[in-house]
Amino acid sequence: MSLGSKPQHNKTFRSVKEMKEAGIQVSPSETSSFRDVDFYVGLLGTLKIPRIVVDDSTGSKFMNLVAYEMCPDFENDFGVTSYLCFLDSLIDTAEDVKELRHAGMLLNYMGSDEEVAHLFNSLTTDLVPDFSTYKDVTNDTRKYCNNPWATSIAKAYYTHFSIPWSILAFLGVLL
Repeated sequence: MSLGSKPQHNKTFRSVKEMKEAGIQVSPSETSSFRDVDFYVGLLGTLKIPRIVVDDSTGSKFMNLVAYEMCPDFENDFGVTSYLCFLDSLIDTAEDVKELRHAGMLLNYMGSDEEVAHLFNSLTTDLVPDFSTYKDVTNDTRKYCNNPWATSIAKAYYTHFSIPWSILAFLGVLL
């Protein structure tokens, strides 16, 4: 690395709302492990992440796990820290929390969507994740979002076929 150059740490992901606009849906993964995050491409892209329950104790639980990860005698890959930063990149606003709730990904027992967004945005202050943890998913979503065909298909889908009846009507016209 040359003098004066900085390592590049791009934002891990776009927010849930930005991903939806690019044609990426969010759906639950098969397990509850925070390591079970995958990205699949079909007609639209699908980001699979584990479900999460958010209540009044969520912040303290995560901060205790992060503190445990920081212990000098504990060898680890900073998985909790990386997962928290991943969630923070997905959740920018209450609208992102709402999208996750509607997808069945987040159960909000805390209160308003704004409170949940604020929780995840504040938990990661001064945390440094292991960027390699979600590197493959990051690269795949970035490629998908930069593909003009994928975003065009997504726009057409959300504009013309977001209601199930419109898909049936379109198929009826074709037949």
